[in-house]
Amino acid sequence: MSAVCGGPARTLRGAGTPRYAAEFSPYLPGRLACATAQHYGIAGCGTLLILDPDESGLRLFRSFDWNDGLFDVTWSENNEHVLITCSGDGSLQLWDTAKAAGPLQVYKEHTQEYVQGSYVVK
Repeated sequence: MSAVCGGPARTLRGAGTPRYAAEFSPYLPGRLACATAQHYGIAGCGTLLILDPDESGLRLFRSFDWNDGLFDVTWSENNEHVLITCSGDGSLQLWDTAKAAGPLQVYKEHTQEYVQGSYVVK
């Protein structure tokens, strides 16, 4: 993965993984969280990338892998290290950038889906 500075805009180039969401930290200037999904989210895994600015552009601070595509990310309003992502498997993941492993917790509430007048257990 590399980041290129070209004028006022920065371009992040990775290993062919589409980026679905990016959000700057409200606490740490320039820190960027980016949610990704392989194969445009149709199949494959996802990765949460945490990027920091440096003199040559952006550098990878930390990355976290998930078993399904990640489609959105947001920073906590109460803690500068905590983020939440959502994924294609219907779950929310709570991450802590101060820790190398993660997620801290996974929330998956929907165990049944309503389909045309009947419940289908997933």
